Amino acid sequence: MRYFVTGAAGFIGSHLTEALLAAGHEVTGLDDLSTGRLENLAAVTPHPRFRLVLGSILDADLVDDLCDGADRVFHLAAAVGAFVIRDQTLESLRTNIHGTEHVVEAAHRNDARILVASTSEIYGKNTRVGLREDDDRLAGSPLKSRWSYSEAKAIDESLVSAYVAERGLWAVIARLFNTVGPRQTGRYGMVIPRFVRQGLTGEPLTVFGTGDRPAASSAVPTWTPTGPVTRTWSAGCPTARWRAAWWASSPPGRWTTSSPPSSKTRSPPRPS
Repeated sequence: MRYFVTGAAGFIGSHLTEALLAAGHEVTGLDDLSTGRLENLAAVTPHPRFRLVLGSILDADLVDDLCDGADRVFHLAAAVGAFVIRDQTLESLRTNIHGTEHVVEAAHRNDARILVASTSEIYGKNTRVGLREDDDRLAGSPLKSRWSYSEAKAIDESLVSAYVAERGLWAVIARLFNTVGPRQTGRYGMVIPRFVRQGLTGEPLTVFGTGDRPAASSAVPTWTPTGPVTRTWSAGCPTARWRAAWWASSPPGRWTTSSPPSSKTRSPPRPS
């Protein structure tokens, strides 16, 4: 199977690329190296079934060219990291909104199924334990750059949902919760690598706010397949496992996170 991975040189994208190649698939990766690193792909760079293209998801023509012939698309490319969002708010909004629109449109035009990576930031200040996909968002003021990442990802999810409902896109949305593991850097504000570095060097741990807010984390292998791409894009969520299995192997149909998990909404097969 042929895969197109945006953000392939990133922390999660590089692990995903390795796993897909190990499972026998062909992978074309796209990355602008804004937060990704070529070193992350050192182990697979010479692989005969892997091609990395340096470029941006803001280049609609390039995205469409690379998506041509792909069976599946993993859209991981995004402006990420608290420092990036704070210091480059406008460019981050453009990347996370317009870039996603280009990738989603390319997947639709080339009849590929797509998984769009979203974020737990969607929920904002919602403190409910056991959050569901259709729970309310409790975001702060849109005038604060801190919330612009959540806003952009919410628009991405609405875009995907509309493509599914109105244009028949085959899509899945995965909301990642503070993914951690090898190759992650604290350079852009990711908290766990910063805590580890500060702890190892004997520095005080930097905590913003009161430190009382709970946070969930998941290890990067949780989000990348270790065999055929038929399982877990979520940490222990049965409904998400069902969706991931459908994404890889089910008969024709369409699904998006905007539908309640219990409904398992499917549309009729498209004409061949």
